[in-house]
Amino acid sequence: MFLFIATVGASNRGAQERFQHSPETVSRIFKQVLNAINILAAEYMQIPSPKTTNLALVSPEILENPKFFPFFRNCLGAINGSLIPVKVSPIDAPSYRTRKGFTAQNVFIACSFDCTIQFSLGGWEGSAHDSTVLADAIAKGFRVPTGKYYLADAGYAITPQFLTPYRGVRYHLREQVISNQA
Repeated sequence: MFLFIATVGASNRGAQERFQHSPETVSRIFKQVLNAINILAAEYMQIPSPKTTNLALVSPEILENPKFFPFFRNCLGAINGSLIPVKVSPIDAPSYRTRKGFTAQNVFIACSFDCTIQFSLGGWEGSAHDSTVLADAIAKGFRVPTGKYYLADAGYAITPQFLTPYRGVRYHLREQVISNQA
C-alpha cells in the first residue's frame, strides 16, 4: 500500500479501492511504514559533510572543466523548490493551489552536482514562496558550511550562501546562439 501511494501519488481513497481496506487501515499502514523508513534512515543514510576546501571535495564536473574551475570551486550544488501535485480536502485547497491553478506541495531540495540529494524538506503548501520554504529548511537543520555556497534560481535572495542570477541579465547568450546553430 505504501509503495502504491508513494509512487503513483494515489489518495487514501484510491488505496482503499485498490486494496479493499478501510480508510483507517490504509492510514495506519502508511504511517507505520513511513515511521519505519524514518528510523532506518538514520542508520543507513549518510549526509555528506564537505567541511574542507580540499580539491578532492570539489565536484569532478567543476574540477575538470576550465569554464567552471576555479570560479565555482566552493560551490556545493544547487537548491530549488519543486511543486509535487497533491490531493487535499476542499477546505485546505486554496492554500495548496499554485499560480498554475493545481493543488501541490512545495518541496525544498538541495543536491550536489552528481545529483545526490543532500537535504530535502516537504510539507509546505503550493502557494508558499521558495524563500519561505528555505527559511524553514534552515530552521530545521539545513546548513551551508562557511566559505561554501549553493546555486539557486531567482526565487531566492543573493547571500554569501546562495548565488542567484541577476534579474534581467541573459547569461551565456553567445554560447547558446553558437550551440543552437551547430
